[in-house]
Amino acid sequence: MNFMHGLPHGFDLNLLLVFNALYQHKNVAKAAETLFISPSAFSHALNRLRDTLQDPLFVRMNGEMKPTKKSEEIAPSISNCLSTLSQNLFKNSDFDYATSDYEFVIAATEYTAFSVMPLLVKHLRTIAPNIKIKIISENKQCSIDELMLGKIDFVIGYSELSEGSPNHLEVFQCFADRYVVIAPKNIYQSMNLESFISAQHIRVSSWNEHYGVIDQSLKKMGIRRQICVEVPHVMLAPYMMQSAELIVTLPLKAVDAIKKNHEIDIFELPFSVPEYQVNVYSVEKSKLKACQNWLVDEILSLF
Repeated sequence: MNFMHGLPHGFDLNLLLVFNALYQHKNVAKAAETLFISPSAFSHALNRLRDTLQDPLFVRMNGEMKPTKKSEEIAPSISNCLSTLSQNLFKNSDFDYATSDYEFVIAATEYTAFSVMPLLVKHLRTIAPNIKIKIISENKQCSIDELMLGKIDFVIGYSELSEGSPNHLEVFQCFADRYVVIAPKNIYQSMNLESFISAQHIRVSSWNEHYGVIDQSLKKMGIRRQICVEVPHVMLAPYMMQSAELIVTLPLKAVDAIKKNHEIDIFELPFSVPEYQVNVYSVEKSKLKACQNWLVDEILSLF
């Protein structure tokens, strides 16, 4: 007999359902009814399983189908196998956030995680104390790919993420922010376009993208700024800025946190750029699991 992955070639896994039903009910008619097949079809399937396993498996005694020694030996494994398949392939869509211990995996940049997660985690600890959150950081394309493959639940990103993304990506808007310029205290009295262009800059490259909305806007004006340092994380910028008298352009929400621990001056950006929009990205809403729909609603309610 040919075997593949430990099973006989062509083995019908439905026969395990036949075995399990008869083991539970000890009666062919009742077992057949639970599987929605006729008693004759059930008996035919049982005979096929007997031939495959080379054992009678069940013997009629005192009006019941009694399991043989071999049946008693294999019954726990078959029951566990069917239970595992049922739990993993056909999970119940019901979701109780108050008791669930589901772990949400979310891809985010440092700043978008900083701007959303503290408030969200505080909220979840109150209403869903067993829920877990795992934040990962990958480049934009990897994050989108993992999202579409179902390996992560959401991406928290800024509006530029929508550009070049699949059309069927769902976008939930959290909040808008504007860009400002920060500099070490008392270096600049004001920040006009001339001052901005002549200064040395720190550029923050989220998602490992090195040419964002600030540089794109300047290019349209035929202007190029002087980049002295490029960093992947917002919170590195103020330390480097103060040590070398550099300036950096950041969303205002990040600056509100930075100014608590750093002596800085804040200036309006001396030219127009689109607002910084923080969004939650997911697969199509119709394809979201119950737990994912719930978390989206919680995030949007907070912002």
